[in-house]
Amino acid sequence: MKSRFTNIAFGWSINGDNLQRELGIANVKLVNDFVAMGYGLLTLREHEYLALNDVPREVDAPIATIGAGTGLGECFLTPSGESYECFPTEGGHCDYSPTTDIEFGPNKRLSTERIISGNGLASIYEHLAEKFPEKVNSTVHAEFESTDSLRGGVVGKNAGSDELCSQAMEIFVKGYGREAGNAALKYLPRGGLYITGGMAPKNLDFFTKKSWFLDALFDKGRVTPALKSVPIYLVLTEDLGERGAHYYSYQVRHK
Repeated sequence: MKSRFTNIAFGWSINGDNLQRELGIANVKLVNDFVAMGYGLLTLREHEYLALNDVPREVDAPIATIGAGTGLGECFLTPSGESYECFPTEGGHCDYSPTTDIEFGPNKRLSTERIISGNGLASIYEHLAEKFPEKVNSTVHAEFESTDSLRGGVVGKNAGSDELCSQAMEIFVKGYGREAGNAALKYLPRGGLYITGGMAPKNLDFFTKKSWFLDALFDKGRVTPALKSVPIYLVLTEDLGERGAHYYSYQVRHK
């Protein structure tokens, strides 16, 4: 089994058979990062997530997750025997659709991951700073410019006090909500739609104390009622990938 890293410019790839041979390991399986994340959902304890709406989970119903961090990932799980089987997607690379005049222009193709991610939050701020230079806070902007990576963290840290950072966060959270709503429509995960990744727990108040996220998620016109039966959860822990990889490897070994 061979895997290529999508987000590495050099096109690096790894080969599971080679790893198995060179490391002397009996069985090497390569899985998509969000497959690991999906299996990690099966290890969650109640204190590790928040319910964003008051909808009970259906037993033996599909489950899905969407998670923004460095990038944007999605996967879904369906019942299989006494547990679930997880399936990868490349949902983060679907087209992003601006809905307001202030967002990016309509003639430029953007993948959703370019906006709904930590790097995307930084890009939104840069766009706003270029569009509204008179609103730029020089101190905040200097901090943003001096940060080599994780600039989205600078935006998040200042979103409660700086106008442009707040505006960038609003665009980000609403866009995240729209894409979460898209995922809910695709998979109808009445076993739960879980919001994972680092961006939501790091900016928790903007997801729980404001209505931006859920309002955007449920803004689906005549099919909005279909989403009212989907429970929405925000996952607080950020180690689901590791836990899911352990869960999957245990299942493979003991089949």
